[in-house]
Amino acid sequence: MTRTILTALGCLAVVTLSAPSLVRAQEDDRAAVTKVLEAIAQYSQQGNLHAMDTLYSSSRGVHIIEGAGVNHGWEDYRDNHIGPELARFENFEYRFFAIEPSVRGDVAWSAFRYELSMDTSGGHRDIEGRGTAVLEKANGRWQIVHMHTSGRPRRSGG
Repeated sequence: MTRTILTALGCLAVVTLSAPSLVRAQEDDRAAVTKVLEAIAQYSQQGNLHAMDTLYSSSRGVHIIEGAGVNHGWEDYRDNHIGPELARFENFEYRFFAIEPSVRGDVAWSAFRYELSMDTSGGHRDIEGRGTAVLEKANGRWQIVHMHTSGRPRRSGG
């Protein structure tokens, strides 16, 4: 009986002592996921496609969906969608906000909101939208494996 009680107390002590470090690790992962998503907007705004190479998984299984369009793999999206698109934009501003990451082991997902504005040959555009990203942690780094965004013209007055 005494041995059982001591074993139970020992297990309780291990769980109690390790809980704060697990919580800290999860908070660190949520912060890292948030930084990856914020970097997508930052590097897009800068036109820095090379920097974005590190934020997306290199797997062909990556899907990037904007509205009803889909690109398969980061390279497809970079070379056939966002690269040519960014080349046509002037005065481009882009930001992600209200980022809500959840982490379960080496997988994370997040809902977020975004705003972008740009000048194109067709005039000025202001867009607001929402997105969802799924990330996977590999070799200690969070990378996007799925991204879906949908936007609409920003409503005047907020």
